[in-house]
Amino acid sequence: MCSKVIATLLAIVIVVGPIPAVFAGKGSRYLYVSTYIFENRGAEAFNLTEDDATIPLFQSNSWQTVRVHNATYSMVRERLDDDGNRLTVLDLPSKVPPDSSLQFSVTFEIESHDRPRPEIDPAEGGPTSSIPSGLVEEFCVETETFTVGDGEIQALSRMLTADETSVLGRVNRLLGWLIENVSYSYWEVPRYPNETLAEGRGDCDDQAILLVTMCRALGIPAILQVGVIFQEGIESERSSWGGHLNVEQRGVGWHGWALVYIPPWGWLPIDMTMVTSRDPLSRITEAPEYKHHVVTCFNVSMLEYVGDSRRSRARLMSSDLYISISDKVVSNVVIEDSSGAGWTETPYLILGLSAGSVAVVIIFFLGRRRMRRVEEDIL
Repeated sequence: MCSKVIATLLAIVIVVGPIPAVFAGKGSRYLYVSTYIFENRGAEAFNLTEDDATIPLFQSNSWQTVRVHNATYSMVRERLDDDGNRLTVLDLPSKVPPDSSLQFSVTFEIESHDRPRPEIDPAEGGPTSSIPSGLVEEFCVETETFTVGDGEIQALSRMLTADETSVLGRVNRLLGWLIENVSYSYWEVPRYPNETLAEGRGDCDDQAILLVTMCRALGIPAILQVGVIFQEGIESERSSWGGHLNVEQRGVGWHGWALVYIPPWGWLPIDMTMVTSRDPLSRITEAPEYKHHVVTCFNVSMLEYVGDSRRSRARLMSSDLYISISDKVVSNVVIEDSSGAGWTETPYLILGLSAGSVAVVIIFFLGRRRMRRVEEDIL
């Protein structure tokens, strides 16, 4: 069997280089541990390549900094994926012998702060012509995941926004339609936008993918963004993919949302499933991604997010490889301000979100199921 099964399991994440946190206000410092077990139940050794030994690094920016606190195996080099997401290669053994297993863990130290929400006044929204042409050329193209050329998606997007002149007004129209016509539903593999549109159902990243595709069809730059939500109530253990994939989560769950360029405010997160209000604008103004308990991990623009997920599932289910993943928050320090004064120890940050997280896997190619999801039990 091709070792790309594990390669797709481990390939993710975006990093913009470490930048010290500068925002005052509430924040947290987390120690977050991911433990992997690759069990080979076959009669032949499972060979590992460099891709198979690659793990994600979280994004670092002006409101969150992430570093690898500890790893079972040393990190030997870094590389980028097609979207510029930074990955690191671990010095793993070259193979998993038959009837044996390989276990390793990585501990991330994450410091995250609240960031200010922009003041959104619909009267100040800029027209499509005010979007920089470079962003349109890069983030409005058709990809494997964002099928901008789909005739039905194009026609619907244009019909819904025909009498709107501002980008915010157009996005608001799309959001209103999606809220009324697409409901939450869990799937074991990600959905293409035409599938979500046709069935009127999808979960966090499915709905975000459809929104991104509709925005791109209108010349509005947009991408999918994925990260983790830290919350005490997340307690999940689940087996999927014919028993080949087992995931345990404690205090952390994965989530996906859209990131859309709306002038004059720039790139804004839009959350389709974690905001309870049905007011379209609330998906922008109340997006939880501004809070310190949501930590951005990676972006998806050119990557074959949907297709690779489905191919990886098929490969794993046809192999003798069984994967177990354990995600746990082992500590959380609440930060009262950016100077570090007033820190207090607390076991976990209580956010009042879902009591259960149905996340079934660690990363988005093989594991995109793991972000399925903090909000599932809310809906």
